[in-house]
Amino acid sequence: MQALRFLLSPFGRLSPQPFVVAAIVVYLAGAASHGLTAPAIMARTGPWLFAAVQALLIWVWYVLHAKRLHDAHRSLSPAIGASILYALSIGLLSIVAASFYAPLAGQASDANTESALGLILLISIVAVLLTSAHYDFTWLVVAILVLLSVLPLICAIGVTVFAATRPSGEGPSA
Repeated sequence: MQALRFLLSPFGRLSPQPFVVAAIVVYLAGAASHGLTAPAIMARTGPWLFAAVQALLIWVWYVLHAKRLHDAHRSLSPAIGASILYALSIGLLSIVAASFYAPLAGQASDANTESALGLILLISIVAVLLTSAHYDFTWLVVAILVLLSVLPLICAIGVTVFAATRPSGEGPSA
């Protein structure tokens, strides 16, 4: 019961060392959860299993950061903002994944063919972008889209570093 309270209740305090260990575990679990977007799993469960796991991980991430920021007598605003931004990005990813895999859910698929086509598509896109004679509007669009896709992760890591580097406060948390 104590472990559930530690992971699910945003009230309390958490010193920097346990916070860093717990945050690393949450980030690793988040990275591992992207395995739930594999075509075979998406065909059976849709995006809902991935979305549920991500929602739980976002909450645990927020809880850890809230406790750490309480301990440092800091505002919870950075953790709230990063959590909302990441939740919105996961929602968008789930919508995109559902639109790609919903038509394929009833069809049998060949993993080798999908992998080969995905690799050919990736190589083709990289080749087109690298051999562009002019650095035109396409590069700007690609750069903006790449930045937008990694922005939630950058914000989350920034908040984690901020929370981890704050010294513990003295006395009861505010």
